[in-house]
Amino acid sequence: MRLLRRLSIRWRITIGSLAIALLLSAVAVVAFRAQVEHILRTTTTTLLHHDAAPYVTEIQTASGTIDDPGTGQLVAVVNPAGKVVVSSLPDRLESRLPQLTALTGDAHTIVANDDTYRVFTRTVPSATGDWHVVSARNQDSAILSLDRITEALVTVALLLVSGFGVASWLLTSAALRPVNRMRQQAEALVAEGSTEPLPIGPATDELSALATTLNEFISEVRQSVDRERQLVSDASHELRTPLAILRTQLELAHLSTGDAQALEAEITSAQHSVARLSALATGLLELSQIEAKTPEGVSTWDELAAEVAASADRARLLAAPKGVTVDFDVAGEPTDAVYRIAVANFGRIVGNLTSNAIAAVPNGGSVRIALRHAVSTLILTVVDSGPGMPDDFLPVAFDRFSRPDDARAKRDGGSGLGLAIVHAIVARAHGEITLANGAGFTVTVSLPTIA
Repeated sequence: MRLLRRLSIRWRITIGSLAIALLLSAVAVVAFRAQVEHILRTTTTTLLHHDAAPYVTEIQTASGTIDDPGTGQLVAVVNPAGKVVVSSLPDRLESRLPQLTALTGDAHTIVANDDTYRVFTRTVPSATGDWHVVSARNQDSAILSLDRITEALVTVALLLVSGFGVASWLLTSAALRPVNRMRQQAEALVAEGSTEPLPIGPATDELSALATTLNEFISEVRQSVDRERQLVSDASHELRTPLAILRTQLELAHLSTGDAQALEAEITSAQHSVARLSALATGLLELSQIEAKTPEGVSTWDELAAEVAASADRARLLAAPKGVTVDFDVAGEPTDAVYRIAVANFGRIVGNLTSNAIAAVPNGGSVRIALRHAVSTLILTVVDSGPGMPDDFLPVAFDRFSRPDDARAKRDGGSGLGLAIVHAIVARAHGEITLANGAGFTVTVSLPTIA
């Protein structure tokens, strides 16, 4: 088996095909020989019965005369006294007549002096006792013919197996030729640094399915690499400014060592910069984990409803310094529906949306969270009384580090990753998210149930 594993697919298929063909050919040869042998035996037995029939009739009719056997017939008739009345048996068989007359049943195979005979004995009752009619047929010619037939069958079978092996080799080579072309094309694309997909042939077969699957895999890998490159690019761009600010703040703190009040102010500013860097790093880590496509959990309606209530309580603590009112509403009867999202990730959605809303609304504003379910969809809505987003910003609101220039500006200290994280979680759950300006700002998340 280890040797076979080291061979190419072409050789393995060819050897396997040869083994199967050889086995089937051997079975066919044995079966055909057995059938021919059975036919020959049946024919010989019928002839033996025909040879003995005239003598049986003469004995039964008590005609008093028993004719001599015809040319080529091997027949012997023995009377009740054990005397041979007529016989054309060869000496080697005639000398064994006492043994042959004792045979019963159908024909028997007798070997005498290297010759093989089929012998049939018929016992005929009469008024004077039991007569015996013995008929025989030499089987040497039949055996020779059977051996010649077997040799011919073996020769033909070997030729067929050889032809089958060659055909298997050629067919396998032809079947693998598109795979080799696909491999060569892939090597060429890699060598050229091309981003083109593998070509798919016109036939709808396993190879085109393989090419399609490989193209999907290559596309996923390229998207993953692009995401990593984008993440590194975005992170380096976003980290550059706060790091430069932090360095400046630390240098100013060093220069303010003689002024306690100025030193405290610079240290406080540096702490804010560190907090912003920490939030940025945490957001990037969360986004990377979500986009890694690790297995997602599932949640029930009751679990998600409880998470909304808990998220609202946490949002109230965040909103208290601004006097923002946070309300929530869970509508609809309990359901057995299950959703393709972990409770923790659903909490991230609610938490990010409510924190964004609280940061955007003015002091004394309001944020309302609503959860309801339709026949096959869960709908989460977060509405705030803030100024909303510029209409030209909505198409890019889910991009990393994107921030509007007006209402929700950088003054809120956000990293620009909140909506990107929410969008990634919703996409993983096969849901949809929409943004809309109106009487305030509305975010709607729809999550389908698991069928």
